[in-house]
Amino acid sequence: MMNTALQTIVTKALPALSGEQVTYNAARNVFLSQGYTSAAGNTYYKAVRLSNRLVVYYELGQGYAYTFLNGIKLFCFDGQKAQLIAQKYWGGCDYRVFSEQFAKEQSILMLKGFLEGQLKLQGAHVSEQELASFARGMVEETQHKRLA
Repeated sequence: MMNTALQTIVTKALPALSGEQVTYNAARNVFLSQGYTSAAGNTYYKAVRLSNRLVVYYELGQGYAYTFLNGIKLFCFDGQKAQLIAQKYWGGCDYRVFSEQFAKEQSILMLKGFLEGQLKLQGAHVSEQELASFARGMVEETQHKRLA
């Protein structure tokens, strides 16, 4: 069971979830928003993983046969407020069947791209390998189980 304080912080910190009821699925180590069902019978919901620095936010759709990844948003988290730093969407003919590995790799690429932009703005340089490793580590931090 997740502690209530953590659930309150998640709800308040993420503008994308404000006003939504959020539950924690310990088996998948993910926060889930309450879904809604479309007229076509598909259910749409949000899944969120977080660390003390990064929030990975999946927009998912559950069809009759598959779960689809409709989009990913990345937020940085300063302890008080979340700020959107990257987003990517799929849909229509370019839909993606949800896969943990695909979603993780896309999140890493998105974070790496954001960090590359920040380095460029500051006139700094970090090796491609070091940057990729750092981005991977930050995304993997969001996947570690949180103990209540």
